[in-house]
Amino acid sequence: MKKELFLAALVIGGGFLTSCGNEVEKDLRPDYVKENMSLVWADEFDDQDAEPNPEFWDYNTGGGGWGNGERQYYTNDRTNSFVSDGTLKIVAHKNEKNKWTSARLITSFKKNFTYGYVEFRAKLPVEKGSWPALWMMPQFTTYGQWPRSGEIDVMEYATNFWGKKAYGTVHCKAGSGGNAVNSDYREIADVRKWHTYAVLWTEDSIKWYYDGEFLTEYKNPRNEVDAWQAWPYDQPFYIIMNVAMGGTLGGDIPEKQKSCQMEVDYVRLYQ
Repeated sequence: MKKELFLAALVIGGGFLTSCGNEVEKDLRPDYVKENMSLVWADEFDDQDAEPNPEFWDYNTGGGGWGNGERQYYTNDRTNSFVSDGTLKIVAHKNEKNKWTSARLITSFKKNFTYGYVEFRAKLPVEKGSWPALWMMPQFTTYGQWPRSGEIDVMEYATNFWGKKAYGTVHCKAGSGGNAVNSDYREIADVRKWHTYAVLWTEDSIKWYYDGEFLTEYKNPRNEVDAWQAWPYDQPFYIIMNVAMGGTLGGDIPEKQKSCQMEVDYVRLYQ
């Protein structure tokens, strides 16, 4: 839906929005967001051009495992990311050389923000070896390299290791990787259907909501000494959407596997 129509539907529609053509979607935002925040930015992926809006999105490109032994090489080619029929597709597939390629879209230096409610509506791949993620990284390494400046994972999903579990996680110097300072999951019966994945990020805490239901919360511990070690989340972050293949969480990829896809209906930011 076009941005103007979306805003009108939000105001008039009594909590029901239209997206993905004529499909009706319920407004699943928490009451706090509905009562205190307004939409300040969104990509509804309704442009007819096959390229994701270059005013919003850039790309990380290249291979090398990305610190996790991942198999894919990220590109900015339309074979790996494109907009059609009202949604964004991020496609991982084997190329003619039998090598995996995929896409990692970022809003770095195009759209970053400090605090707010960010919500994704997406369908996830379930193929073995796939590792889709909707997440955020700091625009600047104010407190140093990862994990010192933080990471906010709105949603990660890896069939090989987690089955039907979708995880929300934060990383910082106080806890990262397999010992993340906060991490929890929800089992979702079928992630191939539309679900919403969101975080409410304030000065006091980061809260996760999947399909409008509260998942977990990481509270600002407000340490008096070296507060940044447990709370580097007072700086601008940008959005990332990607599908990795293999690696520490993707795991083994069946040889017969040829492709998989994450589909994103929208990304919306309220403040």
